[in-house]
Amino acid sequence: MENLQQLVDKFPSTLKEYKTTVACGSIALLSGYLLYKYQSRGRVSEKWNKRYDFIVVGAGSAGCVLANRLSENGKFSVLVLEAGGEDDDPKIHMPMGVLDACTDTKFVWQDKTVPQPASEAYIDSAIQSQHGKVLGGSSSVNWMAYVRGHREDYNSWESLGCTGWGWSNVESYFRKMEDYFLPGEELGHGGPLTVSANRNLRTTDYLIKAIKELGVRENKSYNSGDNQGVTKGHVTAKNGRRWSAAQAYLRPAMKRSNLHVVTDAHVTKILFDGKRAVGVRFVREGGFTYEVLAEKEVIISSGAINSPHLLLLSGIGPKEELQKHGIPIVAELPVGLNYQDHSTAFRNVFFENPQVPKEEHLYKANLSSTKSLMEYFIKGKGPLTTAAGQAFSFFDVDKEGNYFLSNKMPEIQIFMIGGPFIVDPDDEVLSRFNEFANFGPLLLETMKNADRRQGVVLAPILLHPRSRGSITLASADPLQRPVIDPNILSDPEDQRILKIGLKFVSDVLKSPTMTSLGSYFSENKFPTKDRIAPDVDPESEEYLEKLVSTACTVCWHPAGSCKMGAEGDTSAVVDPQLRVQGGIQGLRVVDNSIMPHLTSGNTNAPAIMIGEKGSDLILQSYRGI
Repeated sequence: MENLQQLVDKFPSTLKEYKTTVACGSIALLSGYLLYKYQSRGRVSEKWNKRYDFIVVGAGSAGCVLANRLSENGKFSVLVLEAGGEDDDPKIHMPMGVLDACTDTKFVWQDKTVPQPASEAYIDSAIQSQHGKVLGGSSSVNWMAYVRGHREDYNSWESLGCTGWGWSNVESYFRKMEDYFLPGEELGHGGPLTVSANRNLRTTDYLIKAIKELGVRENKSYNSGDNQGVTKGHVTAKNGRRWSAAQAYLRPAMKRSNLHVVTDAHVTKILFDGKRAVGVRFVREGGFTYEVLAEKEVIISSGAINSPHLLLLSGIGPKEELQKHGIPIVAELPVGLNYQDHSTAFRNVFFENPQVPKEEHLYKANLSSTKSLMEYFIKGKGPLTTAAGQAFSFFDVDKEGNYFLSNKMPEIQIFMIGGPFIVDPDDEVLSRFNEFANFGPLLLETMKNADRRQGVVLAPILLHPRSRGSITLASADPLQRPVIDPNILSDPEDQRILKIGLKFVSDVLKSPTMTSLGSYFSENKFPTKDRIAPDVDPESEEYLEKLVSTACTVCWHPAGSCKMGAEGDTSAVVDPQLRVQGGIQGLRVVDNSIMPHLTSGNTNAPAIMIGEKGSDLILQSYRGI
């Protein structure tokens, strides 16, 4: 067993600065580590066979589900190849450690977009595109929000030719996967994925009260098909710890003899016999290359950036793109051409009123607190169990610039984070997050000027962008990352709707509750010269328009790049059975890249649902075998 010093080294450097407190908390740390090792049952494989029934490329949110469900009956042999490593670092599992985990290059791909011409902040610079490279994929490094979306998201998919993907079809898969803390037959209970209430902060209660004062109803069961309203956030956590797809699905299945999971295995090509996928080629540390064959199917589950990249490298994609890089064409399909991501423009809000206490939201401070460490490791409670997303609000907008509740897909989500984004040169994690996120010079300036009062982040999210981007090849070298272009704000309607979201946030601050707390936007207190728009009234419409162009970034919810559609739909890559079209056999894509359009909210829950339904579709093809 690793000794205490080795365990401490697994935490960020901020903890090392406070080693004197660790002596008092050593029992808590060791107890927590023993509990974690117990939960992390199953081992990765260092050896593998030459042939399997199914090969799953990627152990992300959907891939972990596929691994579990396809190996469950014991009839089929399954190999999972994951480019990243194991999820055995304690900071992955600590909810408050999200900024540390999601910026650690051991656990995420170091991708950046191309410059974004429609965004003033990113005309000449790139946006960091964060997605998981570890067992569990992005479910191991995301902000843990659990949002199914709106029922009309899925009814819209079905209307676009995705037969069997309407709300009446997918709801049962959400229930199958969930073990929900709330009662109600519309929610799942007893499934592998634990859904819990986020730790409540006092500022959460103030915010929900303020939003209700704007006429927005409270919707405590927002995952029942209609998510419009305001609610406290629900998260994928169990006993105060992150409950990723790896913990929920993959780890329990890894004890099975018919399932092999290989980490640090970067798949570089799909192997074909004519138009039938028969295996994959992958590379491991040291540059050693291996090939393994699939008797039945190869299933790509690498996410909306890596899945289209692999298909393109393997000869499936637009003819011009493949010819440009000298890649032989296996099938001409619109791979990478429907790429989309949610956009947001967050605002720091602070409180003057001393009745608002400073919440325990600081990661560094709590890692140096013996009390917080013992609460977390022994009881699964306390500040370190706090995930981002304390509250959400969803609503629709109209052509006149008003926001309101409807029975349609919401256009805007408000995401509340229980602590401000600030620049603190003494906080290594915050500094790394700011550098990693590449917020842009003007937005970063607002964070540098922010004071240290209690505050929150209110982030309006554009849920259904009209803008479409692309994933293309930088070269035919499989180890060179693809060209990522979300093309944010290129459609003027996206700019208009996001401005309404910012107006809503401004109206929240004018509510009686927020007024009584002395709430204010951080930049309103800056010297005029330091504001995003020095010559513009910060309460004006013009200022909101400026915020859209200078403070907008992506939410790291990539989707749509291997679009699902009806058989014969020339804009689609896969059919409703998730089979790759163009005459290809033995190849499916099962992840968020198949979304025709984004869902109304954070995208991890839909990814796991896609894994559940995709597994069923595959198994139905081999029923009786």
